[in-house]
Amino acid sequence: MKNFAFAVGIEDTFVIQTERGERPLDEYALTQHYEKWREDLDLARNSGSSMIRYGIPWHGVEETKGQYNWLWVDQVMDYFREHRELVPIIDLMHYGTPGWLKQEFLNPEYPEAVARFAGVFFQRYKDVTPYFTPLNEPYVNAEYCGLLGKWPPYQQGLKGFNQLMMQLGKGIIHTVEEVKSINPESIAVHVDATKKYYPPSTDDASLELERKRWSELSMYSWEMIQGRLSENKVLLPWIQEHGVTDEQLNWFSEHKIDLDIAGINFYPQFSVHQSEGASSGAHFPHVMGTANDLMDIIDRFLHRYNKPVFITETSYRGTEQERMDWLHESLDVLQKGREQGKPITGYTWFPFYDLVDWEYRTSGRTIEEEILPFGL
Repeated sequence: MKNFAFAVGIEDTFVIQTERGERPLDEYALTQHYEKWREDLDLARNSGSSMIRYGIPWHGVEETKGQYNWLWVDQVMDYFREHRELVPIIDLMHYGTPGWLKQEFLNPEYPEAVARFAGVFFQRYKDVTPYFTPLNEPYVNAEYCGLLGKWPPYQQGLKGFNQLMMQLGKGIIHTVEEVKSINPESIAVHVDATKKYYPPSTDDASLELERKRWSELSMYSWEMIQGRLSENKVLLPWIQEHGVTDEQLNWFSEHKIDLDIAGINFYPQFSVHQSEGASSGAHFPHVMGTANDLMDIIDRFLHRYNKPVFITETSYRGTEQERMDWLHESLDVLQKGREQGKPITGYTWFPFYDLVDWEYRTSGRTIEEEILPFGL
């Protein structure tokens, strides 16, 4: 497909805090990428991919506040300079924060600290690529750290979710402003998980309201950074009921940013839900998604925001044949969408190679026992 980027991505979740006895979750360490980074990037380049989503381990670069160690990152960025045919989309923030930032995302310094890190990175490497993601998956960040209490700072409930989202949103905006002050031609690829909730089969008004709320909650980060929360008639009263203040809403209205590219993450086994069988939208059961569900989500974004869409994560957990089937099914529907004139600009298989399950943090199982078969 002309003017269409095929990309891969290397899983780069970093949650290194262990105050509750967990094991560090550093995917680069668990998959040996710190040692085998050149082999991994050669494989990505030789696959025919023209782009790669690539994360920078903030916790390792800035182990001490204000002191940066770029030795390992220098090698990788030199590789991208040498091989211009593989263009990185820099993942500046993928879940974990450095150990010195106590309370993690809820630390009042977080929005400025993450933007400062982004600025130092782009001052050093602005010649490598104009593409960056200020924060990967705000929704999942807020879900794991704020709603479910699985990751630090271990908040729970919708109030915790909102607290996380407010901080993450400020960090995104400060990061974009900082990077664009260094390189006005830089391109922000805003990446978040997406959801589709099928309507209930019965005429149940309360269940339908619940479905709409959780559907809109999945759009939270997009609405927030564009200053649209105050206009969202479904989401606004719900988040105000759970702690979001007028002062916070006004801040985002006053500091709103525009979207360059909307990065959509869609997994057929995780992104689609049936609005029945549970008392809370947080627990609506998963149903197997299809490529048509992916296109429905794309159409929602195009209708609402009218911005180019890039599939920044998709894959299938299963056998090699099941993965190949999803690769072809999803690309076929995207090609049809492009033939209809829809601005779908790229496709990312994520992760490029198998990852270690996030449950490794607490399961006590070996790395080999926690390998998930997602990769190409």
